[in-house]
Amino acid sequence: MHGKDTSIPKGTEITAYVNGDMKLDLAKFQPAQPTPATAAVNPAPATTAQVQLQVTSTPDGADIEIDGGFVGDTPSTVGVAPGQRQLSVKKTGFKTWERKITVSSGQVNVNAVLESESK
Repeated sequence: MHGKDTSIPKGTEITAYVNGDMKLDLAKFQPAQPTPATAAVNPAPATTAQVQLQVTSTPDGADIEIDGGFVGDTPSTVGVAPGQRQLSVKKTGFKTWERKITVSSGQVNVNAVLESESK
């Protein structure tokens, strides 16, 4: 992606292409091991399973926003927390497509058919 800030949810697998050699510190990629004392004081938070939201659009290449935050371009599959979400699909030259959706589990498929602004 170019020209947009984005947040990548924890646990999301990504591929990065780098121009040149990059030295990485392997220790920074290892999960922190809690000591018995800190585990008792700070137990691991309960994890909420994310719902896989697959968003496509006609035409492709539209911006996807969930709860007002940019998460990618169509077509994309993004992980979202269960609950009610505001989904917006935007592309220059087309009317914004917006829906409130409630997601609970599994995978949800959404296809946004964008209308031209000239209509």
